[in-house]
Amino acid sequence: MDFLPLSGIVVIDLTWHRAGPVTSRLLGNWGAEIIKIEAPTDQGDSMGGSREGFDYQNLHRNKKSLSVNLKTEQGQQILQRLVRKADVVLE
Repeated sequence: MDFLPLSGIVVIDLTWHRAGPVTSRLLGNWGAEIIKIEAPTDQGDSMGGSREGFDYQNLHRNKKSLSVNLKTEQGQQILQRLVRKADVVLE
């Protein structure tokens, strides 16, 4: 595989609105490792609609996904550990 300019960069994606997921998608296209943090339950209003939908698939390609309840202390600790290892946090 060809070298990508952002290879080795880790991005934590906490975004919900169109500009955020598009930004993290572009960073992923350029080689960054994107870790998308999602709520543990689908509220039905996630950016891009249903996971099976084409818009969701387009917005969230090249991303890993992790379900974390940020309302709990344990969830906040998980996020803090991820952030310490990340180069970029998108919120």
